[in-house]
Amino acid sequence: MSRAVAVLRAVADAPTHGARLADLMASTGLSKPTTHRLAATLVHEGLLAYDPATRLYTLGAFCLSLGRRAGTMPAETATEPDAASVPSLYQRPEYRGDAIPLAHLLCDRHLPGKRSHPAMIHESVSGQTSELSFGRLADYSSRFARVLATIGIRKGDCVAVMLPKGVELIIAALAIWRVGAVYMPLFSTYSASAVNARLESSGVKAIVANRVLVERARKYIKPSTPVFLVEGDHINRIEGRVTQFWSSIYEAEPLAESATYAADDPFIMTYSTKTVEPRYGLFTPVRALAAIEQYMRLGLDVRDEDVFWNMTDQGWEYGIFYGLVGPLLIGSSILFCDGPYDVSQGYRVLSKFRVTNLTAAPSQIKAWWRGDPTTASHQLALRVVTVGGEPLPRDIIAWVTQKLGVPLINQYGHREAGMIIGMKHDPHDPRSLSRVSVGQVAPGFSLVVLDDNGAEQGVGTEGILAIHVRRSPLFWFRAYRKDEAATKARFRFGSAYYIIGDTGHMDADGCVHYSGQASHAISMHKD
Repeated sequence: MSRAVAVLRAVADAPTHGARLADLMASTGLSKPTTHRLAATLVHEGLLAYDPATRLYTLGAFCLSLGRRAGTMPAETATEPDAASVPSLYQRPEYRGDAIPLAHLLCDRHLPGKRSHPAMIHESVSGQTSELSFGRLADYSSRFARVLATIGIRKGDCVAVMLPKGVELIIAALAIWRVGAVYMPLFSTYSASAVNARLESSGVKAIVANRVLVERARKYIKPSTPVFLVEGDHINRIEGRVTQFWSSIYEAEPLAESATYAADDPFIMTYSTKTVEPRYGLFTPVRALAAIEQYMRLGLDVRDEDVFWNMTDQGWEYGIFYGLVGPLLIGSSILFCDGPYDVSQGYRVLSKFRVTNLTAAPSQIKAWWRGDPTTASHQLALRVVTVGGEPLPRDIIAWVTQKLGVPLINQYGHREAGMIIGMKHDPHDPRSLSRVSVGQVAPGFSLVVLDDNGAEQGVGTEGILAIHVRRSPLFWFRAYRKDEAATKARFRFGSAYYIIGDTGHMDADGCVHYSGQASHAISMHKD
């Protein structure tokens, strides 16, 4: 706490235009990683503000509000601000209201300082590298947005995207958000029956795909269904109105104005990947961006100087939230790599691009560990590795922290909430390597333990783990689409608690301990 206060005071004492990270380090005597982490936390708490263009920290809205209050109140009556009168510290103003310019947040606002900066770096299986700058992304997505608008795609319409990682995927997604529509990615390993069931259930108005995935959607595609096919992919005759993706972009004028969303409007639509049937339909609202940004900056600790790589697939939530939306949101480059995960290919990408911040699914880290490419580990530039989805065995934790010599952050979450619990294993902190809990709850979330009647339990008592909704400003889930029974199961004790689906307890330090799965929990992660 004292270190955070020192950073806050350093900003308060700085010139009115703000302070750089180096200034804060000099004023506080703290290391760069510690100063950056504390400053990022204060930004998310509303106590500081940060301008990515100038890289300057200034006092945040909450501090300024307190200053105004102190200046207008007699000293003897000045008190802490009423919680009801102060906007939630976790609800960033750009993610609130009824006119949120999503395409601006994800791309256009970065253009003044990053027009030529890569929004995406693509590495093919053969080792060829290509880039898509923020400027070209803005142009291409604006043109494809015009194409979508011309065929009648409007706000709230669902557009399915069935593409491998590449430039077409990111252009299509941003174009969909420019017209106010809903982006619906489909997992690359879905069978034809799973693809068609999801298309039917969601009522998609258009499909953007390559040949392989269009072939799987034949049952759904009708003569009136618009299909945008990536050039070079030849398909047998289908009933839909087939348009060449890139040709349509080059022939269109950019869309002049992008649509806006309300905070509760959906912008992503997904289904559980664990069933063929389209179950647990999940609309992600725009206000979830606050939780996504927090996880990118605090959970994953993505910094301006990082080379960030999320290896997971873009067909499920962890890849969508933190491999597509998250990097665009904070102006970081997306690193895409073709094909299924391969240890040798993964190591090549890590070395070639000098990746400093890596996040992966447990299965990917296990495969990497089995391949053990540490004979040349000195060539790696890794600073931190994050894994989500399940507790990793001690030998894998030791391999990452000792052989690679970097911290391993093991984190857990749900499709319906994002990442909510994390544990850091740091080679420079021997105590952290022996911790047995799954970690502490992320800021913006409150976790409680309930008994079978829905009553909150004390420290050390086993019970049902649940999110306390009213004390969790970053929790955004409210209901499944067309699945009232599943929704009621999540809120079986009323709207105040979201049932995670696991049992466990919390210790005196606020750390969470799992003891077993109480129900068929819908994990965010797919191993």
